[in-house]
Amino acid sequence: MLKQLPVFVYGTLLRGFHNHAICVRPFAHTEAKASVKGELYHLPEGYPGLLTGAGETNGAVVTGAVLDFAPEVYEKALAVLDELEAYYGEGDPRNEYERIVVDACLAETGQEVPVYVYRYLDDDYARRVGTKVEHGDWRRFMEEVAE
Repeated sequence: MLKQLPVFVYGTLLRGFHNHAICVRPFAHTEAKASVKGELYHLPEGYPGLLTGAGETNGAVVTGAVLDFAPEVYEKALAVLDELEAYYGEGDPRNEYERIVVDACLAETGQEVPVYVYRYLDDDYARRVGTKVEHGDWRRFMEEVAE
């Protein structure tokens, strides 16, 4: 059985973006602002990729939200997120992202909690063609680009 950890989101799954409306909102959940260690890149495809858990991140932090889905909808919600993130299972060569466990720091309390996060797998591609989001906040990046 899958361990029911909250999920840290940092891009199109954040409140106010399209994928939140179709992949998160339908499922009972709570949300809390949080951050994780990692580097964030805006990819040419129009969504972000988080690089973390595989080497140093030089103190870089990515902001987002921790989603805690209700137990009765957890497996269905995670399946929807896995599909969106092109995660087919651990080690599957078709994966665009991998779902890994990291610690997230809750903004309100400073408490560190274990969470699932979708880590972008192609570091080289992200660094070569992506735009590094220096401040680690994809929502802010998108607002700045729109100005």
